[in-house]
Amino acid sequence: MKTRQECSARTPLTRPSAPKGARLYANPTEIELMLTDRRSLGRMAIAGGAALAAGTQRASAQPRAATKPLVHAIPSDIASLDPADIRGQQDQEIGCNIYERLVTFKFNQMPNGTLQAEPEEVVPQLAESWTVEGPVITFKLRAGVKFYPTGNPMTSEDVRYSFERLTRIVGNGKNQASVAGIFTADQIVAVDPMTLRITFTDNMGTPTAIPVALTSMKFQQFAILDSVEVKKHVTPEDPWANAWLIKNIATTGPYYIANRILGQQLELKAVPDHWSGTQPAFETVILRVRGQADLVALIRGGVVDYAAEGLTGRQYDSLAAAGFPVMHGNTPSILRVAMAMDKEPFTDARVRQAMLYCMPHDRILRTALSNRGSRPLGFYNPDDITSNNSFARYSLNHDRARALLREAGTENFTFDFWYSTALPYNNDIAILIADSLKQIGVTANLKPTPALQLLDAVRARINGGEGGMTGMYLSEGVIWLNDPSTLTNLAVATKSATAGVTNWARYSDAETDALHARFRNSADAPARKAAYQRIQDKLADSAATANPLIVLGRTIVASPNITGITFSQDPYARYAYIKPKV
Repeated sequence: MKTRQECSARTPLTRPSAPKGARLYANPTEIELMLTDRRSLGRMAIAGGAALAAGTQRASAQPRAATKPLVHAIPSDIASLDPADIRGQQDQEIGCNIYERLVTFKFNQMPNGTLQAEPEEVVPQLAESWTVEGPVITFKLRAGVKFYPTGNPMTSEDVRYSFERLTRIVGNGKNQASVAGIFTADQIVAVDPMTLRITFTDNMGTPTAIPVALTSMKFQQFAILDSVEVKKHVTPEDPWANAWLIKNIATTGPYYIANRILGQQLELKAVPDHWSGTQPAFETVILRVRGQADLVALIRGGVVDYAAEGLTGRQYDSLAAAGFPVMHGNTPSILRVAMAMDKEPFTDARVRQAMLYCMPHDRILRTALSNRGSRPLGFYNPDDITSNNSFARYSLNHDRARALLREAGTENFTFDFWYSTALPYNNDIAILIADSLKQIGVTANLKPTPALQLLDAVRARINGGEGGMTGMYLSEGVIWLNDPSTLTNLAVATKSATAGVTNWARYSDAETDALHARFRNSADAPARKAAYQRIQDKLADSAATANPLIVLGRTIVASPNITGITFSQDPYARYAYIKPKV
């Protein structure tokens, strides 16, 4: 029997518009002492996420315009502007602000002025309404939407083309499309200029009412592109204009890139006469790559208005004590460690397990993060119903670690430990882990690396390159849905054209691949849960890929003069909602 749902918004949407260096410590004990007298500092806390793309809710009145730009300090430059080929957090964050989607987050305003997103529910954005009939969703598009700066009207062909690109380009977008149940271009039909129909399928090609199909489409990868403009930049070698879209945009707003100085900053301007009928309070937003600048001093001096990366726990405490709003949300940002299981000494699972028994979770939380965060016990998001306690066994236990190394016949070795320099707390965390490993006679050769350089090295290894990275890799990732499919397909499945695109460890297991292929889009909830719990148990035994270390959440420090900070499952800033305090 078909079920039918309908959602609509018949009037134009308006937006709650918007107005407007750290020292590296080499001694773990010193890091802890720096925090001793700050334990009791109060923090503004919000649970869960929030953060909406522009255009989700009618504003009661046009906010007053800001007289100065909003300045957001970011840890590294943008690597790609192509929604189908995003390569890091900064790419995803800017995508939230320069592109729009058919649907977007629904949020609720909290008493402290922040906005908190609903985890699953969506509201219309570029779609005016939709109907759901089993595996088929039919979208009616909003009339009068034009791309900027071309002025081309948005039609169903733009949406069809944008989604087809997701299925054609290998990368993050292709993976996210498959999570939603879109695998091939023929699933997407432009019925008429303002109507689009998508038939969602499981990974075997069977039409299936995918539970996360609609909610997946609020994420950055499902951005709608100006197909007329993009096609002008197609070449025989690049049939989907990937090279052009990495550096250029074809968008409906709410912001466009007015100027860019590579490695230094991007200047965003509000799209004039946006289709929603309102303009952001901050007409100009500056994304400033902080480099080696003293971010605390920039915030204290009013030069930077918003920062969510680049600060250690003790620096957040210091700013909170000085009266700056420090807000924390329990978004699914998880710090993970992977080990190159195809290279010595990590070819032996006992050696990898020994490493996990040396992870000082409590010390990391207390020292590097000032207790903002928690320890995950399962492989997937803590709120995912398939998540179990498979990694709970790895509590700090140096004796067990030593015993495992003796069993493996591998003791007193040195390995390379890789992490990005873009986030200062990475250095503190790496030092704490290295200090713990010393207690079992293992030496971590710290390899702090600039973000874009590290990204190139990571991608090279994932794609089969040799002679580069080995050892252990510390990374932060956000899996937006409380569902196991995305992370399994990214970091667990054996590397192929459609899977394993972040499988740095080179994990490969036939049973795991078979379970994932069978159950990733299955409607048999009990069997699906059992399958992914079996996968988690195998992953805990292997101790190789994307091992969960800390649920970081999202911590933001802002100017006391702004409000409208957003939190969401994809934990990124939405500038169109930020405005000056009245």
